Amino acid sequence: MIVPGFVLFPLLLFTILEGISWIISSKSFSYEFSLHLSINTLRYGISGYEWAVTAMVFYLLASITTIGYFNRFPASSGGWMVSRLPGFISLILLLALPTPSGAALRFWVLRPVEQKKEIVVTNKDFQRFGIKHNIPDRDTIKAIPGKNLVLVYLESTENSYLDETRFPGLMPNTQALMKEAVVFEELQPSTNGGFTIGALFASQAGYDLTDLHLSGRFGNDGINPAVGNRICSMPGVLKKAGYFLSFMASNSLNFASTKVILTEFGYDEPWAAEDQPPEIRQYYGFTGEWGGCRDSMLFRIGAKKFQALSKLHQPFLLTLMTIDAHHPDGAANPTGPLYALPGEEPSQLLTAIHRTDLALGEFVAQLKRQPAWKNTILFVMSDHLAMNGASTIHLLRENPHRRLIAFALNAGTPRRVSVPGKTFDLAPTLLELAGVQHNTIFPLGESLLGQPNPRRLYGDIELAQPVMMALLRNKSGYSPIEEQDKAVHVVTTPYVALKIDGVPMPIFSYYTGNTTLPSAKECYAIRLSPENQAIQWHRSKRAAPVATFLEDGQKTLLFGKASGPAGVLTGLSELPPDDYILAIQENGKFRTVHGPRPETLVLPLAQDRTPAAPTESR
Repeated sequence: MIVPGFVLFPLLLFTILEGISWIISSKSFSYEFSLHLSINTLRYGISGYEWAVTAMVFYLLASITTIGYFNRFPASSGGWMVSRLPGFISLILLLALPTPSGAALRFWVLRPVEQKKEIVVTNKDFQRFGIKHNIPDRDTIKAIPGKNLVLVYLESTENSYLDETRFPGLMPNTQALMKEAVVFEELQPSTNGGFTIGALFASQAGYDLTDLHLSGRFGNDGINPAVGNRICSMPGVLKKAGYFLSFMASNSLNFASTKVILTEFGYDEPWAAEDQPPEIRQYYGFTGEWGGCRDSMLFRIGAKKFQALSKLHQPFLLTLMTIDAHHPDGAANPTGPLYALPGEEPSQLLTAIHRTDLALGEFVAQLKRQPAWKNTILFVMSDHLAMNGASTIHLLRENPHRRLIAFALNAGTPRRVSVPGKTFDLAPTLLELAGVQHNTIFPLGESLLGQPNPRRLYGDIELAQPVMMALLRNKSGYSPIEEQDKAVHVVTTPYVALKIDGVPMPIFSYYTGNTTLPSAKECYAIRLSPENQAIQWHRSKRAAPVATFLEDGQKTLLFGKASGPAGVLTGLSELPPDDYILAIQENGKFRTVHGPRPETLVLPLAQDRTPAAPTESR
């Protein structure tokens, strides 16, 4: 026996999972992979990778059978050292070397440990990576409005598809629009902007997601909005200038904390096709394979929204996010124009891209007929490059200069901008294009219309993460001009969260980034810093993992029903099973409040204060 079966099975599983990660993101375990590792996306992923999933199941079953066969006879006691010593050496090598198991260990075990280390950061470090640290608090931001802004994210649609020699006639409308636009030719994805939620965050926050934002258990159970919450985003600047902010998506916002992020950015109206009630879905024919509507329908609804927003008598931001070109093979209705490469059968992915291009052309034509168009900037961009699992990837790799599509219509004299940039540069660039005057500074992003610091292009690499995280720790916390109540509240709008001294920490569900109240058997635990800021969270149906989470000794919040781990750990399991318990563990002791209505629960953070709401305490 070289490696015991119970060890060999997870090693095989890690091998398969890393293979999937390479298919998705062209790299080993990363946030691109972990944020897609959920039941919420499995139902979509299987529809695109049927053969891969079948092969994976067959491989695991065959491996289990083989392992069982070769381990059916126990090793003799005399040969224990001979049989097992090579196994232990092999296991250590598998974890230490750049193998799938070693990659899993480094990403899910060592990364969180490294994150907790205190690293001294100097001004030279900030300068080295082009990271600004003299950033004003978001409460002190002042802004003067400019033009309306319409922002369109094209799913996985990169500049390679504009090559007429490889894809003749694929995107005629985009080609025509770019001739009358300001085109940004050298825009690349930022390090954590290679997937949709990372690109959305970076393009609107002006910096990349970091390990601090994704400090749940597996990196796929929510993004902590309290990290860097004193930094103003691009939508936040527009909000200060009096803009109405609307967001519309073809699929769902209940993925990877999208709704939480949009809410914290200040969007007034986050809308998604999949999240609409059944009667609305039926009326509009929302039957999209990816859970929402086709991009053509999104653009039609978006044109009507533009018309409605133009009647508000206030400036607005309208953001549309498409989905049809999603890997591996896109999504397209059975009826409609097809696209095929010369001499080949029609491609569903290329057909989806072609139809989205046609819908974009119609959308722009409709906007141009509206009076509000003369005071509107329309910006079109790829969210990220096509993923490694796209059915066209063999053709895209022939392009040695793969870049994001990015261009602005109605932005003055058509021209080409060749300044190198990354996703996070779009936040200040959009504000300048719209003519919005403001006093904010973004940690990394700088306008591509000027002469940005070239060092900022290295501010998102792994080596710069400790510097960025030092800045974010300094820019997290409480408003300097608002008074806090020094208590924890349960809130259910605009999303389910524990409001800790005025700062919300979402109650994330398992592996989806959605927010829900704990079920009858669940408990949500949040570890607090000495400044009472949320730094880590854990949701579980069993008391043992939560108890382990509590062993760190730091101040920790618990929230759940009395019938679950919260009742067991606090000694309140005798309460009515539907009662919610909100508790703080400090110095090994619990302080609690409880009741049937979670939104009435208020628990002081300090022991010498009394609850601000009438709840039972213990």
